[in-house]
Amino acid sequence: MRASLLLGALVLGASADAMWTFDSDAPGRAPAAFTYRVTRDSVPARWIVQREGANGFLAHTGEPSAKGGFSLAILEDQPRSPLSLSARMRLAGQDGEMGIAWRVQDANNYYLARLDVDGGEQDIALYRIVNGNRVRVDGEDDLELDRAAWHTIKVVQEDDTIRVYLGGIRVLRARDRTFTKPGGVALWCTGDAVAHFDDLRVGQEKESASARDDRRR
Repeated sequence: MRASLLLGALVLGASADAMWTFDSDAPGRAPAAFTYRVTRDSVPARWIVQREGANGFLAHTGEPSAKGGFSLAILEDQPRSPLSLSARMRLAGQDGEMGIAWRVQDANNYYLARLDVDGGEQDIALYRIVNGNRVRVDGEDDLELDRAAWHTIKVVQEDDTIRVYLGGIRVLRARDRTFTKPGGVALWCTGDAVAHFDDLRVGQEKESASARDDRRR
């Protein structure tokens, strides 16, 4: 693991997960542990640490003209599969989508768990992004979420089985073999989104007996 990660808010828990809280990162700057990419538009991504009291978080300051683009803060160092990945996030602006990505091969190829809390048609969806194009694998529509609240998305993938949780409840389950190689993980949002991210956790998670039963169905 790179030394730069240790300079950020990296916390190692008993389960050997790595967690980035952004509490000790300097406000107004982009954390050095990430690389920042945009696709589908020419507007540079602007990710900076902001604070509310003692709590730090990573903010994406969206640009309305970048509505059709995708913006990623990519963390290159991550454990091998099986992978568990989670983060808290909230939409702070009027428009936009947000989520977490994994098995990131580059800025145009990865898996994505995306949350849309904007407007009256809220939904969460699992995508594969191939050559910059989104293909929906599974989704859950008609959510009723507090638009201004923090929401936690968690993903667990083992082999080709992907489970997505929202607020601790499993909402999606799918199988996909598009990306079989390990890759980076990332915080993700549309280019126009003003979105906040916190408590990014990456690690290994053994499959529970209930999850194994779920896979057989």
